[in-house]
Amino acid sequence: MFYDLNIPWPKNVPASATLEFAKPTGPIADLFKTVATLVDLGYTTIAYDYEAAGKTSSITSPIQKDVFAASFPGITFLSRVTLLLDDAAQAQSLPSLTKEFDILAVRPTNEKLLLAACTNLDIDLISVDLSSRLPFYLKHRALGVAVARGIKIEICYSPATRQNDHYARRNLISNAAALFRATRGKGIVISSAAQQALECRGPYDVANLATLWGFTQEKGKLAVEGDARAVCTHARMRRRSYKQVVEIVGEDGDEEKKEEQTREEKGKGVGKSETGKSRRNSKKRKATDG
Repeated sequence: MFYDLNIPWPKNVPASATLEFAKPTGPIADLFKTVATLVDLGYTTIAYDYEAAGKTSSITSPIQKDVFAASFPGITFLSRVTLLLDDAAQAQSLPSLTKEFDILAVRPTNEKLLLAACTNLDIDLISVDLSSRLPFYLKHRALGVAVARGIKIEICYSPATRQNDHYARRNLISNAAALFRATRGKGIVISSAAQQALECRGPYDVANLATLWGFTQEKGKLAVEGDARAVCTHARMRRRSYKQVVEIVGEDGDEEKKEEQTREEKGKGVGKSETGKSRRNSKKRKATDG
């Protein structure tokens, strides 16, 4: 199972997006082509990303996760928000976004906010724009804390696949290599952030691309598979747990099956105990007769 956790949701999409889906052109039609390409390449979980800035208390999710569900059965669609952090006060209202989005990601703009995201914020992803020159250094001391807390660091590869953008490609290679050294190659997720279908790459192509940044083939594959799956698990636990109290939500019929299995096991246990008692009683009668 391969994951792409960053597909930008089109801006200014009306509520009747499903009606625009039938149009041959437009933002929803372009998004459909991107999703179709990812599905053909082997991805099974896709997260739509909504970029936000400013106060988070007034943000509502415009993402319609099920807009293409009928066209791609068996594919899991998630909603995600990437909050541009330029003020520490924005973090106070992050919990209000839990009900609106499945995955919470932040993009810090300075080293102080990066440290706060690594050590204090209850989030799932830290996304850094590696296609531009970073205003701070990537240090193991901060990023190692984030990885230890289960927070992953994201690399978006689409700037390296766009045409005529040599500056972004050069920055991405150097910054991704610096990130790999700072994290010791742990806790990194690779997403596409593809705005067009031509910018998408298959999971194994992404693993090959990651070798330019210092990854091995195994670590590159893990970045779009195991570590990406860990982000979804972390997000689900964050939404369904509070102070070590976990909400268990099963599919329909699971509880009945568990109860039936419990009754069968108890019945077998009773049968075994009764058989054991009858054997002991028979041995006692034989000893008495003897």
